[in-house]
Amino acid sequence: MRLRVLDSIRGLLIVQMVLDHFGKPISTYLYQCFGYFSAAEGFFFLSGFVGAYAAISKQHKDPTASWMRQRAFSIWQFHLFSLFILLVLSILIFPELSIYFKANINRPFLASLFSILLIHTPAWLDVLPLYVFLMLIGSFVFPVLLRGKVFLVFTLSLCLWLMGQWGGSDFFRSFFPPWVYHGFFDIFSWQLLYFSGACIAVWYKTKNTISAQTLNWIGLVSILISIFFFLWSRNWIALQVPNNFWIDREHLGVIRYLNFMFFMSGIAFVVRNAPYLLDFKPMATIGKQSLWVYSTHTIMIYLWFISPASFRFYLPWNVFIPILACVTLWFLAVFLEYLKRPHSKHDSRT
Repeated sequence: MRLRVLDSIRGLLIVQMVLDHFGKPISTYLYQCFGYFSAAEGFFFLSGFVGAYAAISKQHKDPTASWMRQRAFSIWQFHLFSLFILLVLSILIFPELSIYFKANINRPFLASLFSILLIHTPAWLDVLPLYVFLMLIGSFVFPVLLRGKVFLVFTLSLCLWLMGQWGGSDFFRSFFPPWVYHGFFDIFSWQLLYFSGACIAVWYKTKNTISAQTLNWIGLVSILISIFFFLWSRNWIALQVPNNFWIDREHLGVIRYLNFMFFMSGIAFVVRNAPYLLDFKPMATIGKQSLWVYSTHTIMIYLWFISPASFRFYLPWNVFIPILACVTLWFLAVFLEYLKRPHSKHDSRT
């Protein structure tokens, strides 16, 4: 059963990411607005959580989770299509964009091969490739999760995260030319969010022996801890701000991870007790069409980067245009929803 509130939360996360990517002045208030984490962490965590829910519902018909590999293939196609569109635009219409695709333009064969293999990902095009890898890995891990190996999967994921903290991915990057860009997010580290969401979903659905009252107490304590992290991140309490190692975004520092997990525990408390507080139909529509919406927003962001400075850096345009982009993405989601609805011949009667 699909929970609309989860689609709504995903839609809220995507809208926040869109507005963050358009930059100031909106990003000044939205980026890491709840503590030492951003909307991207929520997006990957929720993807793992929802993916595990889907795997549970499909395990009898598809015990090998082949649907995840099919989904990964679809996302891979979306990514390559977005890259192709942007390359065409940079070569034929907007040469200002070429700065973001130097490798693909200067080394068309080798860079294209690495792009197809998702080894090279131009700036701002690195989220979907990471998601492809996570879904491919997840298609083999989720069946293990569903056999009750929650602790094993989380422990292995935690070990990979520890490798990421001390440069585990740098070893693999050393095998490629220096011009190859593997993306901002370290897969060794960020996979922990995806599989944390999956492990929690499977544990909650199959192994949970904690009473609802205890879960509520955990949620309330998590909200209080989240408030502490929020105040700490704003320098509103007399405590030294942690150095970058502990809150690093690229490698998902430990304080960043803990802050996010306590925040999500608080969100889970709200979802269990008052889901209507986070259930917004327009956001749910965006959340259901997240792949199309996110891919389209990436193209919008690139076009925004090459727009005149009089738009990008001055009011009202640097507020109006990002909001207009979000509204446009919502209309796109509504249109896609309409196309997916079954339409009988009687619908066209006048």
